[in-house]
Amino acid sequence: MRRRVFDNPAKRAWWQVHVDAHRKSGLTIARYCRHHRLTVDTFRKWRRELTDWEEEKTKRNLKRRKRYHPISPDKRRRATQAFWAMHVEACQWSGLHLREYSSALQLSPYSLKRWRNLIEAEEVVIDWRALLHPSARPPISTKTSTSAKETERVRALTEAIEAEAGPPKRARRRRWSTEEKIALLLEAERHGETISSVGRRHGISTSVLFRWRDQFGLGQEKPMTLAPVQVIEGRAKRDSGEPSLLAGLLPCPDGMKEVELADGRRVFAPIDADPDAVRREVAEREMRS
Repeated sequence: MRRRVFDNPAKRAWWQVHVDAHRKSGLTIARYCRHHRLTVDTFRKWRRELTDWEEEKTKRNLKRRKRYHPISPDKRRRATQAFWAMHVEACQWSGLHLREYSSALQLSPYSLKRWRNLIEAEEVVIDWRALLHPSARPPISTKTSTSAKETERVRALTEAIEAEAGPPKRARRRRWSTEEKIALLLEAERHGETISSVGRRHGISTSVLFRWRDQFGLGQEKPMTLAPVQVIEGRAKRDSGEPSLLAGLLPCPDGMKEVELADGRRVFAPIDADPDAVRREVAEREMRS
């Protein structure tokens, strides 16, 4: 259909009648066209040409959106509103992106965004803190509240108990004489005693006892005395009758005897073995290894 068809005055008047009749009838386009034997596509083209169809569609959508109430004023929805209001406020104060906050708390980002828009548009106005349990609320008292009276009653009872108890006793600092300090340090030097045990027994800090010990020079270890040691090369042969140094440490098995090697080591061999043969056998094994 070309543009000159819409410019024909007779056709414009004829289709204008049908467009106005359809608007007043309340029927759908398909039913109206079927009843009057019109083509649906042609009717829609003329309706778009003769009316501000796009503007009317936008107005209808806005009107439908105004009639739609996504939030029920019922008290049963207050818990849901408070839940999302709390999360919207926490998300704003957390500094996180909406998707990051939703992912961390396993919430739907679309629901959180929807509730955020509703709260910012003031379509939902609710104080979620007022719905908290009294035990979870912060202790805020006013002049007309009963909690302030209870606080005053508790304060009065506390003041009465403190008045009966009297002023607190001031801790008196103990002073130790030189003889007492030395006696405590000597007590720590006894066998089985430590600075910590003496301090716990007498109620004295261990740092004080260590300071006293440094002051009087007690408990200091004596300097070690180095003894000269001389290493003698080689080893003198011992008599066969001289007992071995390891005789008492490693007992000889039954049916065995000790055989001293050339370097002074001792091995166990059968009692009827020749000592020279044992020495040769040990030397050969060491050479092979």
